[in-house]
Amino acid sequence: MKIKKVFNQNAVLVADGAIEKVAIGKGIGFNKKKNDLVHERDIEQMFVMETEQENFQQLLSQIDEVYFFASERIIEHAETILKEKLNEHIHIALADHIAFAMDRLKNGIIVQNKLRKEIEVLYSEEFLIAEWAIEYLSTQFGITFTLDEAAYIAIHIHSARTSEYGNNKSIREITMVSEMARVVSEELAIDFTSSEMSLSYSRLVTHLRFVLERFYTKKYHAMDQDVLAIIKKKYDLSYQVALKVSTMLHVDFGISLPEDELGYITIHIERLSNLS
Repeated sequence: MKIKKVFNQNAVLVADGAIEKVAIGKGIGFNKKKNDLVHERDIEQMFVMETEQENFQQLLSQIDEVYFFASERIIEHAETILKEKLNEHIHIALADHIAFAMDRLKNGIIVQNKLRKEIEVLYSEEFLIAEWAIEYLSTQFGITFTLDEAAYIAIHIHSARTSEYGNNKSIREITMVSEMARVVSEELAIDFTSSEMSLSYSRLVTHLRFVLERFYTKKYHAMDQDVLAIIKKKYDLSYQVALKVSTMLHVDFGISLPEDELGYITIHIERLSNLS
């Protein structure tokens, strides 16, 4: 197979007949260029990435590759257990989640998932896979991933099994997410329309959508109050932006968020502010 684009030394875009596919393998792109050949023996995994190649390439440039390879190992395990291929979006979403979770856990920030029990029941197959995933991640990185993290991973796997990901929200919800992102954009002076910020925007709207889902189910994140106090003090500017997002939601849409949820939003805004 011929290389069409080199993402990095471990990931390339190849032409497999008439179909473009992402090929993953240790050193597969090292010293390679367009039109060079890739041997099948060097390919560890291959998948189609029809719509998110640009975001995929940005992700690989922004996170440590060890998180990406850990994500691919979990996806491979999930597809083997489920006996089905997962939607392409999980290759970005799960790797990004693992990198972000590692950053939180290293800083002692534990985010509880109040939907964990429901997820265990409703997504039992996915949760069993996620339990395997957190054991694997804990061993791989020497840091404990909790069952709450397993619940989040289970949601990613479940979303990747459906064809409705990102397309089943009402116009009102889409409008709210857009307005929340607008406030963040204005306060941080970030242009989300620029190509280099497309992945960051995708991350942000995904997290903001989950905020709204938790509002409707009344199953909010629970955060240790001492941790919340540290977040508010250490990330004061980001917390002030989160407050403005919350105020806009309350004034324009009649939605009031608890302070624990603001702490969670603050973490994501701080992450964005470090990129701007």
